[in-house]
Amino acid sequence: PHRAVLQQAQEQQACRNSLRSHCHQLPRLRSTRSHQALDTLCPRRLIGGTAGVVGLLQFIKRTKGSEVEKAEPLPDNLVRITIADTVIEIPVALLRLYQDVAVRTATQKVVEEPLKKDGIDTFEARADHDVRVRVTKDEAASFAKPHIADATLVDDTRRSAFSIISLAFKEDNKWRLNDGTNAISATIEDADFLAKVDANQIAFSKGDILICDVRVVQKQTDTGLRTDYTVMRVVEHRPGIRQLPLPLLPPNPPAPSPDQLVPKASP
Repeated sequence: PHRAVLQQAQEQQACRNSLRSHCHQLPRLRSTRSHQALDTLCPRRLIGGTAGVVGLLQFIKRTKGSEVEKAEPLPDNLVRITIADTVIEIPVALLRLYQDVAVRTATQKVVEEPLKKDGIDTFEARADHDVRVRVTKDEAASFAKPHIADATLVDDTRRSAFSIISLAFKEDNKWRLNDGTNAISATIEDADFLAKVDANQIAFSKGDILICDVRVVQKQTDTGLRTDYTVMRVVEHRPGIRQLPLPLLPPNPPAPSPDQLVPKASP
């Protein structure tokens, strides 16, 4: 138990360090009238340093982690944003932190994930020994990393040959195939082919080859590049090679010509 607690404390400290590394981006607010409304959300004494994290957490709590619908630049490094029909003016640097995937991932690990565990009911962030942000278990979902839509980079259909590594007969399960270099997981969408397989009209053995029209879709996700393979049509099922090829003589070899029958004179 002590080791688990120590490991959790180390993970949370690493996440806090990730947040702190971005805090220098938050400028100190000047005491002008246009910034006074921001002091309630991000007081001047909380901007910058470790306490700058508190301002970000306050902003996430207030907006419930909602998506920014509109952003309008303003003078003095401010921006007017619209979130869920609420208009707020904040520093541009705070908006950049709010939109930063690494920062939002860190806040999820520090705030949302611990609150999902039994026995942890409240998260508190403090500055100058005072509680600046208090997040309850019911509010934890606001600190989860927002969903980021995947971006399609490549969508191509090509003809390829594959050997079969493993079959899947359950619905939505993927077949394991090999293109001669790499192993892939592919969804089979050829209904006629699958019907024949289900009816035992096609038998598979080691070394069999499938020649297929395959759709390859590559997407950029928040965790990196993802490639999906879909077999649209099985063009041919070639059994594996089990015997050496045997060249056969023609069925009726031609008769020799008269010239071939006359012995050649010795020199």
